[in-house]
Amino acid sequence: MKVVPQLLYQHKSVRKIMVNGLSCIVHKTMDTIDINTDHYVSSHVLSVVLKGELNIETYYDEERFYATQNQLVFIPKGRYMISDILPEDGEFEAVFYFFEEEIINEFLGEIKPVTSLNSKPSLLLNYSENIRAFTESILKVYTENTNKEVTKLKLLELLYLIYNSSQQNHLIQILLSLNTKKKRNLEELILENFDKPLSIEDYAFLAGRSISSFNRDFQRKFGMPPKKWIIKKRLEKAIELLTNTNLNIEQISFEAGYENVSYFINLFGKQFGISPKQFLIKRRTDKLLN
Repeated sequence: MKVVPQLLYQHKSVRKIMVNGLSCIVHKTMDTIDINTDHYVSSHVLSVVLKGELNIETYYDEERFYATQNQLVFIPKGRYMISDILPEDGEFEAVFYFFEEEIINEFLGEIKPVTSLNSKPSLLLNYSENIRAFTESILKVYTENTNKEVTKLKLLELLYLIYNSSQQNHLIQILLSLNTKKKRNLEELILENFDKPLSIEDYAFLAGRSISSFNRDFQRKFGMPPKKWIIKKRLEKAIELLTNTNLNIEQISFEAGYENVSYFINLFGKQFGISPKQFLIKRRTDKLLN
């Protein structure tokens, strides 16, 4: 599973400006189109597109964001999303500010907002002149060797810059919405996402439940533990793909929710007594005989 910001730490086109755990500031540049890339977001992230276009679709709630040059989009942690990076004149450039929960909570504790959450806020923010100046200074002044404690201070500074502007109420509404995680319809969630490369912990988070309550609710709804049910459904999808498509084994493994092909082959063999390749050979033989 591709998890950000962790994946970005290893990417050759990413400059790690500041890193402190899962709180960080990273600068990404690309000169090629990158579409249909799926990610799981493990920290809240504020994205600033400097060149090109970033299209984001959050998978389970079907929200779609189009962040073009000089726009901001705030993506809460726990989202499973599909992104497209579209360079403009051969260039894409963006800065990503990742916030761990502790920084958001510290900021809210300091400002003590008196407003309440009115409705689901837009996650798009304006790229104002003060935020532009802040971003430019980050890119010019700081390096990967910056002290970890500075990361937290600069992320808090960014929040205060937005707060001390005409976007104050908008920012408060976004941050307050992070703590209003509601339980989702479990059956709907799992049927839509059983073939995504997510762990039980990921599904529990997306469902707005603790792991224990997720396991309990799942057992009550489906009559078996989630891990067992998910394996069953993924392998059923694999059989369907092996039977009705011309995809190779690696592609089928990915489509069924397994990035580790060897693990998929092992599970398939335990369940059906033959390997996926043997299943394909048998299917083709049966077609010839019929």
